[in-house]
Amino acid sequence: MRWDESTGMFSRPFFDWRRTDEENRAFLVLSARWSAEAYDREQRKALETANQFFDPDRHDGDEHVEVFDRAVGGLWPSSYAWMTESLVVRNGVSAFEVYLEKAVLELTRRFRVTVGGRRRALRLETPGHYQSPPWSTLVKAHRALGTVVDTDAVRWARDLRHLLTHQNGELRSQKLVEKFRDDQAESGLESYERSEVGGRVRLGAGRVLATLDMLAEVVRAADRAVWELEREQPSYAELGLDAYLEPAPE
Repeated sequence: MRWDESTGMFSRPFFDWRRTDEENRAFLVLSARWSAEAYDREQRKALETANQFFDPDRHDGDEHVEVFDRAVGGLWPSSYAWMTESLVVRNGVSAFEVYLEKAVLELTRRFRVTVGGRRRALRLETPGHYQSPPWSTLVKAHRALGTVVDTDAVRWARDLRHLLTHQNGELRSQKLVEKFRDDQAESGLESYERSEVGGRVRLGAGRVLATLDMLAEVVRAADRAVWELEREQPSYAELGLDAYLEPAPE
């Protein structure tokens, strides 16, 4: 039986990843829909409130803006959308990495090694105080299984996740601006609206979904290799992963 997503011919880690990917995409869409409705409601309420105390001799006519700002705690629609999109990117990259680890463990779970007279399961080599293996180990393990997972696009997505997680999306150098600028999205913008040093990386639902699609393509390629190896049931030596495995903690 060959790998076939439409008929359920895929690994258990792929099933878990796909569910997470679906939830992540739904979160992006539903958050945009629900927040639009909520912001529209708050804007109407702000106008109604401002109209109640508006005095043309004392007010400028834009008092509803301040009322709205207080009502939403300063979180305007554009910032809400950016925070949502940032979270979806970070979740998507993390789910991608979790799949890569679980996929290897799916192939090795039937093997045991003897340590000190006790039979132990295997895991990918993991630094002492960490719970998951480093990226370099995931890359090497999947390369041994026949899949390249560290493509240029994947490295870019992981770098974007790092920027969002550790720098809150701030573009701190011209090099970062050039790396993460979305030329197509910014083509119709005024100069002051474009990405600049000190500003925040521009995301947008389209760019976020394209990133998820790219990661999904790599996951599907990796799972084809994992699925076929599961069916073949190679020996521990034939699997070729011994250089990247270690006994799992008891």
